[in-house]
Amino acid sequence: MISRVGLVIRPGSQRVLNLAREVVAWCQARNLPLDVCPTTVKALKLSGNGIPSKEMVERADPIITLGGDGTLIGVARYVEGKSPVFVGVNFGNLGFLTEIRPDELMSVLDEVVKGGVKCAERLLIDVQVHRKGVIVFESRAVNDVVVQKGARSRLPQLDLAVNGHDVARIRADGIILSTPTGSTAYSLAAGGSIAHPSLSVILVTPICPHSLTNRPLILPGSAMVEVELPRFDDEVIVTVDGQVSAPLESGDIVKVSQAKQTVKFVVSREKSYFDILRTKLNWGVPNRPD
Repeated sequence: MISRVGLVIRPGSQRVLNLAREVVAWCQARNLPLDVCPTTVKALKLSGNGIPSKEMVERADPIITLGGDGTLIGVARYVEGKSPVFVGVNFGNLGFLTEIRPDELMSVLDEVVKGGVKCAERLLIDVQVHRKGVIVFESRAVNDVVVQKGARSRLPQLDLAVNGHDVARIRADGIILSTPTGSTAYSLAAGGSIAHPSLSVILVTPICPHSLTNRPLILPGSAMVEVELPRFDDEVIVTVDGQVSAPLESGDIVKVSQAKQTVKFVVSREKSYFDILRTKLNWGVPNRPD
């Protein structure tokens, strides 16, 4: 039973605005309260100031995002407790998470009302930066947490530990700590494995390591992964889902673990995960005609 709908859009496209207006009209026709983000209020010239993403996630279910994967991730990161159903509509390029086409949305919403949509739950990971025993930064990731040098910095040395056990000192541009959902994002581009999104694992992928022996790792979802930055004078940054970041200092420890919460996305009834890999990445497709 729907009691309140959330709407978040990526502005800049007339197609997005037109579909957003359809969503507003659909809610009005059914007397459903609608929460919209401040960007949507401004783009559609609605009254009020809008609802911040963190508050929307606590109030609305379902939440509709019109844009790309980044639009969806930017809201889903705030899930606390039970996840609302996220209906991600793809106006982007790839759309691994936003599986719904714009022309499918209204029929999908009707199915949401009936409780007949197909959903998938994905794990989230929490990240904390500890500095001299104090937490100076924390966030949550849908895709990945990246510890990476600045553009003009020298190669840092990063000490990797799992469950309190030293694993390796890695000299590289950085390290990606990824969920299975994020395994097809930056981690894949850096040579990491593809992990089915139903798995409970954390992927560790070095970025351009200065050693042939530093290979990607796949760890249990229950693992506590720590990346410590030894003495280093140049710039190193921790970035969450490519959207939130903080500078690191010598001696900082980045701790990543699986969150207690999961996030729930509407997925296509027509396509499997492997269909999406083939269509989005040409994965498993011969590189020349038979």
